[in-house]
Amino acid sequence: MLVLWPLAGDATDRKTPTAPEEFLTMANPVAPTAEMLKETATLYDNRCSKCHGSNGDGKGSATKDMDVKPRNYTAKALMETIPDGQLFWIICYGSDPDVTEMKGYKKKLSEEQMWSLVHYIRSFAR
Repeated sequence: MLVLWPLAGDATDRKTPTAPEEFLTMANPVAPTAEMLKETATLYDNRCSKCHGSNGDGKGSATKDMDVKPRNYTAKALMETIPDGQLFWIICYGSDPDVTEMKGYKKKLSEEQMWSLVHYIRSFAR
């Protein structure tokens, strides 16, 4: 089964690649504590905010010349449809390299850091 998530609010027809089934069914193994979210805020600011924006709206400082804008994590209805494993997979392996600037962080971040980012990203849509 192939499921694609549209990039809400963009003028493009791009669809985010879908993670393999084994990722889509994964549950986030990291507990979302206040301390973890505070630590992850720094990680997000250093690694993600230049594209995804400091408030997760996808309007970071590096997006001006991008043809395809980054995901808007504040879009609650859309974010509720995306499994944690899908977000983890994109953080780990990146998105469509022919269309987006999103590179994978598998060699730069630990699994715990990437799962923590999933919790932090979700906090923008609450």
